[in-house]
Amino acid sequence: MNRQSLGLRLMGLAASMVVFSLILAGFILHTLFVANLESSVQEDLEAALTRIVALIDPDAAQPTIRSPLPDPRYDTPLGGRYWQIEDSDTGAISRSRSLFDQQLSGEQGRDTGTFHFANDDNLHLIMIRRPIELGDRHFEITVGEDHEPIHEAGMRFAWDIARLFSLLALGILGIAWVQLRMSLRPLNRLRSAVDDVRRGDVERMTEAFPSEIQPLVDEVNALLAERHSLAERGRRRAADLAHGLKTPLAAVHGVAMRLRDRGDDTDAEALDNLAQEMSSRVDYQMRLASLRPRSREHRESSSLNTAVLRTMTVLRKTGRGEMLHWKAELGEELMVDIHRQDLLELVGVTLENAAKWARSSVVIQSATEGHVALMTVADDGPGIAPEHMAKLGARGVRHDESVPGTGLGLAIATEILELNGGTISYAAAPLGGLLVEIRLPLALS
Repeated sequence: MNRQSLGLRLMGLAASMVVFSLILAGFILHTLFVANLESSVQEDLEAALTRIVALIDPDAAQPTIRSPLPDPRYDTPLGGRYWQIEDSDTGAISRSRSLFDQQLSGEQGRDTGTFHFANDDNLHLIMIRRPIELGDRHFEITVGEDHEPIHEAGMRFAWDIARLFSLLALGILGIAWVQLRMSLRPLNRLRSAVDDVRRGDVERMTEAFPSEIQPLVDEVNALLAERHSLAERGRRRAADLAHGLKTPLAAVHGVAMRLRDRGDDTDAEALDNLAQEMSSRVDYQMRLASLRPRSREHRESSSLNTAVLRTMTVLRKTGRGEMLHWKAELGEELMVDIHRQDLLELVGVTLENAAKWARSSVVIQSATEGHVALMTVADDGPGIAPEHMAKLGARGVRHDESVPGTGLGLAIATEILELNGGTISYAAAPLGGLLVEIRLPLALS
């Protein structure tokens, strides 16, 4: 995927949202877990404070409790549970053995609540302080518990959450990836459909797409229809223009004949050659206008053998064709995927080109190459230099001005083959002239 990939962007956004959401959820869960632990400890401390209040001896000069508390942690130095009683009137303090030489301090002016105490000895407590009155005496009672177990439990919970959420993130991202691929599948089908249109397999996209994509498909189909309409209109105008020029060109031929009758052979010849050149160009455009681009879904089936034999019969009756020996080495009947008229035009211009250059003979052969029909046309003419082979089939390119013609025959053949999925290539013929190889898709049986 590149940086412009929609899938990469969506996955990046999904990953960011998942990671952020899980981190936030983990932080909230950790906070709630610690808060619940502290709340549970606070409830225990409240119960312990109430028990201590009940055990205070208000008549003793030094504040103390009548009997020890049942929790042994109060009697173990730094055991984790602590209490302290302070006489607010005299400042005398009594504390549990667990405090050892420590003294609890906290926020003043609050009668209840949760407080934290920490000192330089890494002692961190959660504690409750409450002022009470017993008779005419005033005391401040503080009860605390070591916060370290809560912190350790919170850290263990945080690591458990981190491991669990990491696996959860991988699972969510995996599901998101599958969902993304499934969501983008219509776009892949759309790309394939557009490629089918581009290659000419279909004229428009007919497959149903999701409602979010269908408007785009409809717009593309409308654009294709408009382009097809414009192309058809252009072909009709080209044909109309070509037909319209036929009459003026015939008049030019007439003028040339009258000039020749008057003895002005030079001007007549120049005018006649110009009119012939223009007439050939018009004929070329009319031939191209008759060619209809078709999609590959419209299959055709035309006989190559019939087209070759029919064209040979016609050319043998021409002045040039009567002088040549025609040989057709055709094998089995080959049906090719091209319209019959286009095939006749293709075979016609190819054989006409061979007849124009041949000295005495033209040989036509046919065969199959897999799913392709191969037709070769060889003549015994002068041939063509290898460096000029690449220019064959270019529109209007002539390699010998001494031979009449416009150089458009092979250009027409090239255009016909391009419209029908065929190819044309050139090589030196065994007879000494040019070998033209034409390949066309076989018709589906």
